[in-house]
Amino acid sequence: MVGGEFDELDDGSEPEPEIFEEATVAETVVVDEPAPPEPAVEEIVPETAPPVAAAVPEQDEFSPRVRENAEPVSLRPHLGLSKLERIGLAALLGVLLIGGGVVYFKTIHRLPAGSGSLEENDFPVKGANLTIVSAGSYWRAPITEGANAETFRRGTQLLPVVDLTVKGGPAAVRVFFRNSDGDVIGDAVTRTIQAGASLEVAATAGFEDVGMHAAYRTGQSKPWTVEVYEAPSENSPGPAFKKLFEMNVSTDRR
Repeated sequence: MVGGEFDELDDGSEPEPEIFEEATVAETVVVDEPAPPEPAVEEIVPETAPPVAAAVPEQDEFSPRVRENAEPVSLRPHLGLSKLERIGLAALLGVLLIGGGVVYFKTIHRLPAGSGSLEENDFPVKGANLTIVSAGSYWRAPITEGANAETFRRGTQLLPVVDLTVKGGPAAVRVFFRNSDGDVIGDAVTRTIQAGASLEVAATAGFEDVGMHAAYRTGQSKPWTVEVYEAPSENSPGPAFKKLFEMNVSTDRR
């Protein structure tokens, strides 16, 4: 039995390998599930204060209106002149300048300068032939009778007068009176004066109405002036008389 069993085993054939069935193991496939969405985080933006508009002053009806998008205006004039027009303007300007110069030298330049006018306390004034110690001025009625009767323009009511006190000499003085417009009134008066003497010189014309002197006293017109010149003698030629001084005629009346 035993041998028979082994004979069966030893029959020269190779035993068939045993096939062991492997246990099928169910593989678990893990499927990645999508991750739940993260909660949205709102971005926090810091709050900024709204721009504050500059205070605009209220405009009234007289204020200029400011236009939006207004372009700056150039201050340089744009005349758009042609070459011929420019030459004409230049020529006109030259004529005006020349004319102004002629008017100045013919009229204004010849008016007596205010800086040469003296006051009564500015004396003595020394000249080449004599010295004026003092000088005063006033208004009075012309002398019409007697040995000292004066020559004056008909209708004159008041004459300007200058009183001179001198030292030195003998010499001659020549006096001119000018009105408020700078015009010579009457004639030039020439007198000889001795050393240490006093001399009164009256104009040959003046106010023809006493009311004119009242206006003169209140300053309603420019002052009259008196100019005094000196020379060696009355017979000296005109260029020999040199100006000593100029002063305003006072408003005093005698």
